[in-house]
Amino acid sequence: MTAPPPNNNAQELVLIGGGHAHVQVLKLWGRNPIKGVSLTLISPQQHTPYSGMLPGLIAGHYQMNETHIDLAELCHFAGAKLIQGSVSQIDLHNKELQISNGATVKAFDWLSINSGITPDLHIPGTTEFATAVKPISELYPRWQHILQELDNANTKQSIAIVGGGAAGVELVLAMRHAISERQSISAPVTLHLVFRGNHALKGFPRRIRKRCETALEKANIHRHRNCHVSKLSKGEIHCTGTKPIPADFIVLCTHAAAPSWPKTSGLATDINGFISLDDTLQSRSHPYVFAAGDIAQQTRHPRPHAGVFAVRQGPALFNNLQRALQGLPLQPHHPQRNFLSILALGGKSAIAYRRFWPVIQGKWVWRWKDSIDRRFMARFSQQK
Repeated sequence: MTAPPPNNNAQELVLIGGGHAHVQVLKLWGRNPIKGVSLTLISPQQHTPYSGMLPGLIAGHYQMNETHIDLAELCHFAGAKLIQGSVSQIDLHNKELQISNGATVKAFDWLSINSGITPDLHIPGTTEFATAVKPISELYPRWQHILQELDNANTKQSIAIVGGGAAGVELVLAMRHAISERQSISAPVTLHLVFRGNHALKGFPRRIRKRCETALEKANIHRHRNCHVSKLSKGEIHCTGTKPIPADFIVLCTHAAAPSWPKTSGLATDINGFISLDDTLQSRSHPYVFAAGDIAQQTRHPRPHAGVFAVRQGPALFNNLQRALQGLPLQPHHPQRNFLSILALGGKSAIAYRRFWPVIQGKWVWRWKDSIDRRFMARFSQQK
């Protein structure tokens, strides 16, 4: 699909969400603005987290300011307006956005969406008794509250992570490390990892699963295999056919879902509700709408919803937005098939792997990951 001809008058480009792709668009825009284009970012928070550093933040290796990008400062550099709020509906016919409670309406000529995904709340009791890992901006304050509760506890406490993917494994190990380093916690704290399969990290190579199982065993993490969670209640996780798992605090790391508003707005979506994209990162139904990151899926090149893909999409998205605004042909983005994965193990140790690589593990791997993450964040710490 090619871009429609540009509007000869001043054009309004609106970015929804301050995700990994959009922060790069803003940075690159500040270096290469287009005259006559008004740029606006809509985000519910002023500081957006970098997901790659979340385990380190939870473990206590980083401070919040080291893992979050200041969107107000970035927008100032890009010459963009920041509207703090959430989009609830898109009027694609009139090219208008309903923001937050519907009282604010924003018109646009071009739209780009990188607002992430929402927690899957289909398990009964989730809303009342659990905290979801997404959005990340809400998890960290909740974790600080949990630590304070543990500080004040006089009896045994328990924390359960529901979900045995990479996020769940990294998170439970990070929590164990943070608790072990916190001298103000005197009561014993049991940590549980609850997952549906026979082993955690389903889909990962056996050699990686084995190393992570060893790390979980060493950290005294209680693993609950083949556990199909049927509901949550106060202090308990209920699994089909087994006894309830005690948990004073429950965190969900299950697969997140697409928000409902892209589909209800009329955008083409895949079977799971994620925005369907051409390889140009352009909506398959509306050529003036672009998207990137977890909220979308490239139809011809589907990939897992992981931050690495959003990071790689950022420069391609910026390039095609600028080309569309100028009426130039758009260029395809082909996401990589194989990529480096580094799993943090709580303390300053990590496992790295890539297809056909041997397993590499150790403190130097964590330092390598730390260097990669800090280099990414450094792009946004000094605006120039």
